Amino acid sequence: MSKERLTIYFSFILIFFVVLTNTHQVWGHAFVIEQSPAPNSKLETPPEKITIAFNSEVEKDLAVINILNENEEIVVQNPVQISDNKQEISIELPILENGVYKVEYYVVSSNDGHPIQDSYLFTVENTTTSTQQPQEETRPEPPTSTNNPVNNDNPSINNNPIDNSNPSSNETLPTTNDSSIQTDTTVNENSLSEILYYVMRSIYYIGFILIIGWVFWWKQLQGYPATLKKKYLFWGTIIQMIHLVGLISMILVQLDIFANYGISLPTDFSLLSGFGFMWFGSLLMSLIGLFLLFRNKWFDYTWILFLIAAKSLEGHSVEFQPIIVSIVSNSIHLLAAAIWAAGLLFIITFWRKQRLYIQSFVPIFSKYAFHSIIILSITGFILSVIIYLNAGLVFNYWTLFLVLKLLAVLLVIITGYIIRKKIKESSQTDLGKWITFDFSIMIAIVILVSILTTLNPLG
Repeated sequence: MSKERLTIYFSFILIFFVVLTNTHQVWGHAFVIEQSPAPNSKLETPPEKITIAFNSEVEKDLAVINILNENEEIVVQNPVQISDNKQEISIELPILENGVYKVEYYVVSSNDGHPIQDSYLFTVENTTTSTQQPQEETRPEPPTSTNNPVNNDNPSINNNPIDNSNPSSNETLPTTNDSSIQTDTTVNENSLSEILYYVMRSIYYIGFILIIGWVFWWKQLQGYPATLKKKYLFWGTIIQMIHLVGLISMILVQLDIFANYGISLPTDFSLLSGFGFMWFGSLLMSLIGLFLLFRNKWFDYTWILFLIAAKSLEGHSVEFQPIIVSIVSNSIHLLAAAIWAAGLLFIITFWRKQRLYIQSFVPIFSKYAFHSIIILSITGFILSVIIYLNAGLVFNYWTLFLVLKLLAVLLVIITGYIIRKKIKESSQTDLGKWITFDFSIMIAIVILVSILTTLNPLG
């Protein structure tokens, strides 16, 4: 292995450990269709169990429900039950006292490996119990008052409850302020963790798209000089490491969540499940690719197909009907995006020092890019229609980011038209700048997609 490759490996290992120390919390699809008790509900009778239903199957070994009281203490240690159709989890409860309770749950979707995590509050206000206790306490007072008339006439006896309540209410004020401070701190920490998660997910998506396209374009460079191909392989190693760091970071986030919830993967855990196939299968192929990519075209094509299949079987493409159409459209969408993105990166990377060869490559790329944009538009439209037909048109964060993506795609179409026009006219004026601008839009689209695939289209 060359010194250059060793330097790249050790650099990305360092980045990997930096990411490892900052994995906290993960946000994913939240396809919950029913929660009982309902969020923010006030119950006069304590619930017998907590039930959460989903629109698809969840992993039975990766499900957790925690019930916490106002002191953030877990009030029940009962095991989580799962329904026969694997779409509902529940936990039996003891008799809960009056107060506010927090429900925390975490599951992993069986069909796509996505985490589903959320929390909410409900309140128990058993007024029957609270009204009966004062009556029982006041009944024994008459005999006591006859034996001690001084105390009976003393107004301080009746005022004691009020006096006691005032100091206690004053004492709770600092507690309330402290809790609000803790809440603000928790919100800030969660916001930072969420930002970090989206950054890691963007790195993963960028690496995923670029490495697939980089492997695809390798076959087009066989007639190019050895120095260019050597540099191409050098950049291929960098892109592989970007993808690997992003992939491992996403897996570590999942495992960190498992550890926080006390989940351990069972010995009979199937790697063919959505979670196993998506993450561990992709990790295995990525590690193999470090040593075998760019050596045999049939292995390269197989490697590409495996990664695309693993990615297509995760996310919205397996959440909505018709699933087959959605998966095929998503696979084609990913491949077209990879060809376009990696071609742009190749042109930008070698534009200055290998301009003669890049100029011969640009017309070839222009044809591929033209068809890729058309395919991306068609498959993107199909996927959007499928989600719309299943989820309905609801304005939320998902639709907002979808609109932003559509605007970015419109910019790509306009920019692509300008680039193709300059190529046909053999005009090199500002061509490099337009290609760089096109690449910048591509990065923005990939980041938007990484967010879109995390948000819930259902609202």
